[in-house]
Amino acid sequence: MGTFQAAVDAAAYDAGKPAVDAAFLRHFYDKVAPGIYGDYDCPRMLPLIAPRPLLAINGDLDARTPLPGLRECLAAAERAYAETGQRDRLRAIIQPNTGHKVNPDSLDAAMAWFARWLLPSA
Repeated sequence: MGTFQAAVDAAAYDAGKPAVDAAFLRHFYDKVAPGIYGDYDCPRMLPLIAPRPLLAINGDLDARTPLPGLRECLAAAERAYAETGQRDRLRAIIQPNTGHKVNPDSLDAAMAWFARWLLPSA
């Protein structure tokens, strides 16, 4: 939750909640990412992005996105990209010995990815 801590704290304050509990956190996520913990989980969501370009960067030690779950999500996405014939539009970078952050080499790879897929062609 550290990534969104300031937003969660501000929302709790605005709601008059003295502390963030599980019910408030569920309410918060219902507003910012509806369905994220329900039927529309990552293995079901990522394939919906195909055939559009998708880059995933994750540390292999990220406690927020454990590697087994990440591999399950990527496998689902890989099947969808293969079915659309657009395998080159999916890339995953799993950073070794890394938690919840983006390393400089992965940032460079992300910038190259954006340049390839987001910049308008001449």
